[in-house]
Amino acid sequence: MTRAFDVQPGTSTRSKDSWTETGRKMRDVKLLVGLLLLIALLVSACEGMVTPSPGSAATTDSSAEQAEAPAEETEEAQAFLDVDGETLDMSAPIALDPSIRKAQLENGLTYYIRHNTEPANRATLMLVINAGSVQEDEDQLGLAHFVEHMMFNGTERFPKQALIDYFETVGMSFGPDVNAYTSFDETVYFLEFPTDDEEIIGTTFQVAEDWASRATISDEEVESERGVILEEERLRDQNASGRLNKQLFPLILGESRYTDRMPIGDMDIVQNTPGETLRSFYRDWYRPDLMAVIVVGDIDVDDIEAKIEEHFGPLTAPETVRPRVSYSLPDYEDTGYLILTDPEFPVTIAQIIYRQAAPDLNSANVFRDRLIGNLFYKMLNFRLDDLTREADSPFLGAFVSEGQLVRGNNYQVVGVQVRQGEALSSLDAALTEVERVRRYGFTAAEVERAKSEILNSYERLYNDRENLRNHSLASEYSRNYLENEAVPGIEVEFKLVDRLLQGISRDDVNQRAELYVGGSNRSVFVVGPERDADSLPNEDELAAVISDLQTKQVDPYQDIEAVTALLTEIPEPAEIISRQTDETFNITDLRLANGARVVLKPTTFKEEEILFSATSPGGSSLVSDEDYPEADFIDSIVSQSAVGDVSYAALQRLLADKSVSVSPYIGELEEGFHGQSGQEFIETLFQLVYLYGTQPNADDDAFATLKDQYTESLRNRELDPRSAWTDAYIEARYGDSIRRKVPSLEVISSLDLERAFAIYQERFADFSDFTFIFVGNFDLEQMVDWSQRYLGNLPSLDRSETWLDVAPDPPAGVVEVPVYRGQDEQSLTTLLFTGPSEDSLDKRLNLRMLEMILDILMREELREELGGVYAFSASASMEPDPDSLYRVSLTFGSDPARVEELVDALFGLISDVQEEGPREDLLEKARAQIIRQREEQLEQNSYWMRVLEYWASEDDVDLANFVDLEVVEGRTEAVTGAEIQEAAVDYLPLDRYILVSLYPEDFEE
Repeated sequence: MTRAFDVQPGTSTRSKDSWTETGRKMRDVKLLVGLLLLIALLVSACEGMVTPSPGSAATTDSSAEQAEAPAEETEEAQAFLDVDGETLDMSAPIALDPSIRKAQLENGLTYYIRHNTEPANRATLMLVINAGSVQEDEDQLGLAHFVEHMMFNGTERFPKQALIDYFETVGMSFGPDVNAYTSFDETVYFLEFPTDDEEIIGTTFQVAEDWASRATISDEEVESERGVILEEERLRDQNASGRLNKQLFPLILGESRYTDRMPIGDMDIVQNTPGETLRSFYRDWYRPDLMAVIVVGDIDVDDIEAKIEEHFGPLTAPETVRPRVSYSLPDYEDTGYLILTDPEFPVTIAQIIYRQAAPDLNSANVFRDRLIGNLFYKMLNFRLDDLTREADSPFLGAFVSEGQLVRGNNYQVVGVQVRQGEALSSLDAALTEVERVRRYGFTAAEVERAKSEILNSYERLYNDRENLRNHSLASEYSRNYLENEAVPGIEVEFKLVDRLLQGISRDDVNQRAELYVGGSNRSVFVVGPERDADSLPNEDELAAVISDLQTKQVDPYQDIEAVTALLTEIPEPAEIISRQTDETFNITDLRLANGARVVLKPTTFKEEEILFSATSPGGSSLVSDEDYPEADFIDSIVSQSAVGDVSYAALQRLLADKSVSVSPYIGELEEGFHGQSGQEFIETLFQLVYLYGTQPNADDDAFATLKDQYTESLRNRELDPRSAWTDAYIEARYGDSIRRKVPSLEVISSLDLERAFAIYQERFADFSDFTFIFVGNFDLEQMVDWSQRYLGNLPSLDRSETWLDVAPDPPAGVVEVPVYRGQDEQSLTTLLFTGPSEDSLDKRLNLRMLEMILDILMREELREELGGVYAFSASASMEPDPDSLYRVSLTFGSDPARVEELVDALFGLISDVQEEGPREDLLEKARAQIIRQREEQLEQNSYWMRVLEYWASEDDVDLANFVDLEVVEGRTEAVTGAEIQEAAVDYLPLDRYILVSLYPEDFEE
């Protein structure tokens, strides 16, 4: 089944957390730490899926466990659903997409192969192991995940780090292209590899074969890797969310094997288990009858099938085969309650989770059930969003959703984020909306709007069927193998969804609310800051809110009157002053009568994607420090207010079934718009821009709601230790600048809506210096006409203005700031180098290559050699304006006791590059990765948009340096080690840097 999104499951070995500068914009303050925070953390610690999944026919008896037999290939004997038939057999299984070649080797290994040309010369290989942490014995807790780590630390043909070294040499990146995850029920490895080189294809299969049967898991490498896993556990669990989740898991999962088998495991076992215990787990569960190999991409199907048979056909199972047991979650009659606090948890949330067994996924009945659920949650969340935006909203945010807890068990959830002391009333308000639907149902207009939205989303997927991504398809096939999820292909899905939606009634959707009635398999919890403990409800109060719902006075829902159009009159086309065409790169450049510039770049990369941006110099740099908060806040208000005569609520309903969005913004150096649309809705995009430029609004309700949300998010912000680290970093780099630091409660309370809206109107009063850029699949002449009508009629004052330099200069010398906050043995360290630099193409390329080399060196030394970090980040950039500044940021999390050691090691790496230059193999890896990445970027609208934004804003930019692959290859190959050595000296001065490290508050050096 095609999914709109997936929560990446499990514990990923290769993920690298990225820490970036925060606090720069007021909008970066997290308004809602996340209504889905705890349930999402639960799902991500497991194997979260958005939709129900049956797993292996697990029973609902708490003591039940069932041994799984290998799946039999019986499709040929089955009568499949005929989606074009006069009637639909709702219980019939759904045939596999015929473009997939699925088969099983004699040893039981299943494989899927699919030719797909997006992107060109690329493919995804997945090795799926139908075993995860629930297969662990009592002395193996955490070893499923540990074994996954060990796959990257030595196989028979790729000892130690040879596997990563090879893939980096051919342009693949550690993390994005070479990765894996471990969940409760499965372990999955994937490789994103080039297919234009037979040697690379062959080596990729050798690696996958070695993962399947030839991992060495040597005692030496086991010892080396223990520290990395300890650091992963430190990052994930040694914080407020980790502490809370450990208490919530038993409530939600019950007394089940899942509760005792979190993928990260028991750190005492991880730290002390002998290597043989890991090898035993590997021998038991890495066997062909529990494996699938999936290859999707720009490949020859017959050739790949032959390679699968060659590399995986000889695999054999161990002499003694352990049964693959399926475990279930227990049923419980009564509702479970839990009220939790933590001194470092900054928000208060309340959630109710309802659990039930999942059905089999392979029938039209399941499609219909999923569509009903999708309709229900879209409409109810729409109502909750409306309530959230009211000035006197009963909550800061609310949601309902459904998904998968573990294989074979689904959940429905209703949750709220609340103000201090309002957990009961907020939860009651959200449950009242569910009860309103249960009693009165949804309106006919709501149902039709939601149906149209779903059908249009499938239609866009169908229209873009030639541009489906390899990894997305491979993930679908993985779910087919693991959970029997239907994979008919988007052509069949679109037809089926169309037919099923026509037969779904309002009553069908309204019945979904019954899932939120009853006390069995229900968990209720409230989580908040420890200092707010006295204001949290108790179990009896929560139970009363739920029980009183049945007798509560609830009125029917009143929908607002629908709006069918944004504009009643379409403007006449304005004159084009000049029109130029770049034939080489297929770019049209217009100058309209009002002075606005329009750059049009048609592409065919995606059928249903048109990206849009617009910029004008000036931004908040042209307002005083006193007015800066209003300038920073106003675009969020305007974005949630009416446009023209259309209220925000009506606008949301009008756009609900349309793939289109436009957001005005005011940055420091410019103001403008960002947006996107599908082909059918491009004119709507133009109309929105026209209205935001000619008839914007700043609604009182939007202002009050946003102020309230900001205030509540800031009230307990300091409880999170990382907020102190962030503040220290901002102060060290920017001083006390109001334009950089996170706003205070006093700043938020003093915001002036009238002044803020005046700033917006002033910044968007003159479009004579705006540059509009469109990239995507569109008809050029139609775009020209819409540009004339909507952009050409935007107001013009012919002002001549530019931005002012208001950015604080980087500090001189060395600034080292230790921050002591929090109770956990966890540190976060950032080393920042920044200063003035000449901005040129060569300098940018050298800086980019230096960034890649530093990233590899951090992996080699800090993670693999010292075992001191799990997550790390190397990032570098060159900002041309206001003053040309470079920025190199190196960040990692670690044991506080090892910060000094790891910082010293990091400086040692830098010194080595400065004194001796980079190793030749590092230079080759950086070159290969840049070229491979550029090959992919050249088929991405987002990359062309970034390039054209730079091209349009600077003089004398030769596009060939960015979009001509031969030019890029030539320039990249020409970079020498001496140039990178010089860049390391220039950009990493050891006498000018900022070092900020977070330590526990009681840490003693």
